[in-house]
Amino acid sequence: MQKRTHTVRTFHFEKALLPIVEAWAKDLGFIVEVENNKILCEKGMGLMTSPVQVILEETDGDIRLEAFLKVDPITMFASLFMAPDEMHLESGDGQLIMERKFGRDKVNKLLEQLGQPPIE
Repeated sequence: MQKRTHTVRTFHFEKALLPIVEAWAKDLGFIVEVENNKILCEKGMGLMTSPVQVILEETDGDIRLEAFLKVDPITMFASLFMAPDEMHLESGDGQLIMERKFGRDKVNKLLEQLGQPPIE
């Protein structure tokens, strides 16, 4: 069985998504790129902390949100090469606990603005 590497949420959202995401990204220092119906957000977290990536895909008001850590080489080395290349943000599993918490805290602020429950 393949390990889950992304945190995924699907929900319906009636309002304009991009302005909300852009305001959230500006507040938290994320870089935003828009490609067709996808919004790609990335925040480098600093030395020894993996970047957080968020991908939102919108189709007729249905939103698919994926959030994950993109494990950088320094973090991979510090974990003795035991961390995966990408990692979900939910708590548990024992690896990259602090990085996932930092990422979760940031993504949960967006989920709150979208009226969605937080990542636990």
